[in-house]
Amino acid sequence: AKAALSVVSYLIISLLLTLHNKMVLQWHQFGFPWLVTAVHSLGGIIGMQLLVASGHFTPTRLDYSQKRLLWIFSALYTVNIAVSNVSLHYVSVPLHQVVRGTVPVFTVLISLAWRTTAGYSWRVYASLAPVVVGVGLATYGDYYSFSVAGFLLTLLGTVLAATKTVVTNSILVGGYRLKLSALDLLYQLCPLALVQTLAWAAVTGELTDAWAFVQALRSSDSADGVYPLATALVANGAIAFVLNVASFTASKNTSALAMTVTGNVKVVLAVVLGCVLFSVRLSWLSTLGCVLTIAGGAAYSAVRLSEAPRVPKSVV
Repeated sequence: AKAALSVVSYLIISLLLTLHNKMVLQWHQFGFPWLVTAVHSLGGIIGMQLLVASGHFTPTRLDYSQKRLLWIFSALYTVNIAVSNVSLHYVSVPLHQVVRGTVPVFTVLISLAWRTTAGYSWRVYASLAPVVVGVGLATYGDYYSFSVAGFLLTLLGTVLAATKTVVTNSILVGGYRLKLSALDLLYQLCPLALVQTLAWAAVTGELTDAWAFVQALRSSDSADGVYPLATALVANGAIAFVLNVASFTASKNTSALAMTVTGNVKVVLAVVLGCVLFSVRLSWLSTLGCVLTIAGGAAYSAVRLSEAPRVPKSVV
């Protein structure tokens, strides 16, 4: 029950953040994804400091080797986002989503290669098939911007995303002899992620462009000025903090593969909500894809539940 609640909470908050990100990037025309990511990291820093100050959380002291592991993990997190963003410049969004839909497959392969699991049954593999196919159908569209370089970058980003999920799960459950709570991991990662995302924004020119954008807003008479944007960014950072807590908590209470399947179900639900909120009509093929992905996610959950060790009932 605890695992199911944490996964459902993660799914709902993740959907909320996706829709709010769309509002910030499009409605407020703040088209600077790296700085939005930096806002997420800053929200995590502030949120964790509030928890520390209120006595609800006491950070664990780490030695140098443990900190070095976290530095490596934070770099993996940043590179994963970087490759994903760069690949979007070379391929269409539908193709990007189709390739990203294969994350569960790579999660299985990486988990087996790193021996983080003893293996999966054939029923687990069978339940993944409709998930991958469903995401492909739900995001089917024009693949006009296909290129070999873009495809390889998207594939690399998919492998990195699966690797990050497996490593997160291993760190939280102590696979690397680093038994940190979800809040501990968030507390340690947010400052590193903030520095890395700001550095990348500076290198790519986002920082300069964003400053010019804000100055233009201040000098204009538009109703959608600096203060509405600032309010939206503050709310975005707060939602991101709650999502980070929910994400790491879900990773703690469930498996890496369950997290990737949940992510795929979230993609399809985002498509459905996007159609409802923005008056977009789904084709019958996309509708079939949504049904397949949701059915695959349900099938996976049912298989994992049926294969989980059963605790004997106590005799009264």
